[in-house]
Amino acid sequence: MCCPFFQAHGNWVFQHDNARPHTARATQDLLHRSGIQVMPWPALSPDMNPIEQFWDLLHTQLNRVVPRPTTVADLDRAVRQAWTNIPRQASNTLVRSMHRRCQAVIDANGVHTRY
Repeated sequence: MCCPFFQAHGNWVFQHDNARPHTARATQDLLHRSGIQVMPWPALSPDMNPIEQFWDLLHTQLNRVVPRPTTVADLDRAVRQAWTNIPRQASNTLVRSMHRRCQAVIDANGVHTRY
């Protein structure tokens, strides 16, 4: 069976940005066979995904690394440290913003929002 994380953590809803690998028939069939519920998501709204803002926080942390990583091992350490430096409150705030983000898309009839 695929996707052990979903099976181990109960009744979750999976959200993705409608990129081709995510919408391919094979992927959709696998998610369906695995009983994974997928959140409907507007195709032109990948900016609504809070992970995008989290990646921006991570990128900001990585830009502060001096000296710049020059090996894969250095980069691995830098990413892990940057991840650790992002306050948990930041990710919690992003997660709690999901309702507002979804409502903003609904209110804007699926077009661009401030997120």
